Amino acid sequence: MTAAQEALGWMRTHGDVLRGLLADGQGDDPDHSPGGDPSVRAHLRFAATALAATGPPSLRPALASFAEDLPEWFAEGRDLYEDHLDTGHGAIALEEHLQFGTSPGHDPSLDAGLHRRLRIGGWIRVFLHGLELRLGPAADGLAQQVLDGVGARHRELSRLILALDREAKAAARRTGGDLASDLATQDEIGQVATVQGHVRLLVEELAPALESAAG
Repeated sequence: MTAAQEALGWMRTHGDVLRGLLADGQGDDPDHSPGGDPSVRAHLRFAATALAATGPPSLRPALASFAEDLPEWFAEGRDLYEDHLDTGHGAIALEEHLQFGTSPGHDPSLDAGLHRRLRIGGWIRVFLHGLELRLGPAADGLAQQVLDGVGARHRELSRLILALDREAKAAARRTGGDLASDLATQDEIGQVATVQGHVRLLVEELAPALESAAG
């Protein structure tokens, strides 16, 4: 079993931990959506908790303290997050033009999906820079290494999100009856799939990078 498989397996069997982090991370933020910023930050804290439980033994104390301190780090890293959004807005407009033949404002659902992806990427960037700082010189370059690895798998990410979305909607149809066809429910399922897909690829890239940092 690879380091990534071990971490992802831990995450699959500790849904109660994620639910607690989601409840704890909401705070006063009015965005309760599954793809909102509080949810994204909670999923990243969940990933850090999984890596602290399964990662290299020499790094586990630092990973555990990082997971515990993430709410404060996310607050401190707000400027980095905002810079990421400012830089990404132009890229979104270009992508809508080149890939979809439209422009921002013409397709609200497309706008929302691309902005969600941008926000998730921003919090991942903040997360990785904080982790690199926490681990010290042995992890120099870790953040950019993982970001490059995730970025190179963008087509795989799209396929993964689609697969997670289909799987969750099929499960909802089996158990939820008419509710599963509700547009709001389908949108929430799609948001969850988007967050989960990003976090899964993050763990797949980060777990082996941590092994290298541990020597």
